[in-house]
Amino acid sequence: MGPLVYYCRWQGAKLRLQGREGDWVWGFLVFDDDGRPPEPFRYNGELWQLYLGEGEERPPLQLDEMGVVLPGSQE
Repeated sequence: MGPLVYYCRWQGAKLRLQGREGDWVWGFLVFDDDGRPPEPFRYNGELWQLYLGEGEERPPLQLDEMGVVLPGSQE
């Protein structure tokens, strides 16, 4: 879960976890500074893939070990 925690730090977000099953965690990213509403997410800890928003059609953001979005990922 390290890459997800780092990603949140770089984005200025706090994690609000709501569930965990196997390699997956989900919940909301809460942004304090810019007034954005909480954003739902799903994260695959084995593959370091972050899915933002709701729905199955959103492509994942591929994170590296420091939580940086790798080139070629959608953002």
